[in-house]
Amino acid sequence: MSSLPRNVVAIDTSGSFCSVALRLSSGVVSSLSSPGSGDHFEQLPRMLERVCDASGVASSAIQEVRIGVGPGSFTGLRIGMSFAKGLAWSLRVPLVGCSSFAAIAAAALAREDSKERVVVVADARRDEVFAGAYCRGFPVQEEISPCIVPISECLSAPWSVEGTVWITPQRDFAVPGLSLSHEPDGAKGLVSLLVDGERGFCLQEIAVLEPTYLRAVAAKTIEERRLGT
Repeated sequence: MSSLPRNVVAIDTSGSFCSVALRLSSGVVSSLSSPGSGDHFEQLPRMLERVCDASGVASSAIQEVRIGVGPGSFTGLRIGMSFAKGLAWSLRVPLVGCSSFAAIAAAALAREDSKERVVVVADARRDEVFAGAYCRGFPVQEEISPCIVPISECLSAPWSVEGTVWITPQRDFAVPGLSLSHEPDGAKGLVSLLVDGERGFCLQEIAVLEPTYLRAVAAKTIEERRLGT
């Protein structure tokens, strides 16, 4: 978390749920999440307006924008990133990219005190999942960084240990043998994450920020498209 109090808005569209949260400099947090259906691009402006209204501040009072960079849905991540970049640019405020999985874990751990360790999973297709393991801390400690894991290995060590709770940001996703809980409030977790150092508005940093693509082929496709090859 920044050392100076700020009004921070956070956006996460890495899964089925579109979520927006606003943490005021006072520490008060307002958040909204979609039911996991519909177009994120259409929902984001309305949701931002609603959290600002609920907090009693204008969008012009936002001093920092945070965006969940994934891993997760390719399309969802691009939509959220585009919206966050436009918002940060228009307000001339810093844009900070944070792990969507860490945010989802933080939201899940904050909701239920009985949870001590969560593994966040999302569909990576090809009989694989994106997975990351987290344990309770301030606000969350990364145990295993997000990576691609074959579904057949999910129930083996080090993923499945006693007390593990399985979380997914995808509404209709299931993994045989796992009892998955859905976490729709990734943005609420984002505003609780620690961010190193103070940041100011930097157009170049906004321009170069990209989602986290764990599959090299996805990142390569984007770079080729950018270069026109």
